[in-house]
Amino acid sequence: MVVIQESELYRKVAGACRLDTAEAFRLQSRIHRLRWFGRSDIWVKRDDELSFGVSGTKLRKHASIIPALKQQGIEEVVVIGGANSNNVLSAAQTLKENNIKITPYLLGPPSQKLGNAKLLSLFIDDSEIHWISRSQWANCERLVNHYVEKRKAGGIKIFVLPEGAHHPLALPGSLSILVDILCNERESGVRFDHIIIDAGTGMVAQSLLAGAAVLGRKTIFHVVILAGSFEDFQAGLSRVVQYTEEFLDVSPCPLPDYHLYNPATAKSFGSTNKTIFGEIQRIAREDGILTDPVYSSKLFLTARQTIRNKTLDGNILLIHSGGGLALTGFMDHPMFSV
Repeated sequence: MVVIQESELYRKVAGACRLDTAEAFRLQSRIHRLRWFGRSDIWVKRDDELSFGVSGTKLRKHASIIPALKQQGIEEVVVIGGANSNNVLSAAQTLKENNIKITPYLLGPPSQKLGNAKLLSLFIDDSEIHWISRSQWANCERLVNHYVEKRKAGGIKIFVLPEGAHHPLALPGSLSILVDILCNERESGVRFDHIIIDAGTGMVAQSLLAGAAVLGRKTIFHVVILAGSFEDFQAGLSRVVQYTEEFLDVSPCPLPDYHLYNPATAKSFGSTNKTIFGEIQRIAREDGILTDPVYSSKLFLTARQTIRNKTLDGNILLIHSGGGLALTGFMDHPMFSV
């Protein structure tokens, strides 16, 4: 059931992301074939190429968050996440660029600053970070609310960006991935029967499903859950469906067919092992693509197993969500000395 036309979806996304301005983030990434299993119908979407510093699909979320914050006159943003969060590092860049104060509430401090945590130090002094220990992390929301009320009492216009930027303001930018895939299909003459994507907090993957629903897409989606549980993802999906219906002013409609997967190995979020680093090297040497040990390498490995074991037919698209900067935290790994 189609409840909105592609042109109307594009118009609303473009408006929220201010795509007609010179300062807008560029939200088009290319696709190309992967030479897997002797097939010519497996493709990858290179969202990792969207930006160097702002990680892959994170750029899409911030593409609609930043214009909304500026329109509201927000002076300060509290950002919640882990010390090595791609979203926190991305927010540090986009907020600094737009002269909006960033106040991080982070899980930590880490025993050793590596990777994203070390890069974050370029943008934010340690004294500006509110470190929350793991034992106190359940109280993070209460601590943030207390801080926010104090700042509001002082006349500061302040906004709280939750973990992974899972927020209605991120929806238009997240929906841009669907708009971009439709453009890829028109340019290539290929319509994708299966789309495989990873999910941390899940905002982009959930938006892809919600957007496909309003367009009446028959594509089958495969989501690799890298953080949280299947139930967490589905709860987030319900919220994103509601955001989408409100943003596009459409009635509820059935979701497309989708399947959820755990990673093929190193199943807990942020964990790694020998297989994962072997996959990073294999992808680099066979496919010419840089991946990271937390997100994209797990997506590629799980996708290969899923395609082979499920014998998926038709045109398949993997979405490389970025995260390559995380490799800087693993430079002492033997993989780099081979």
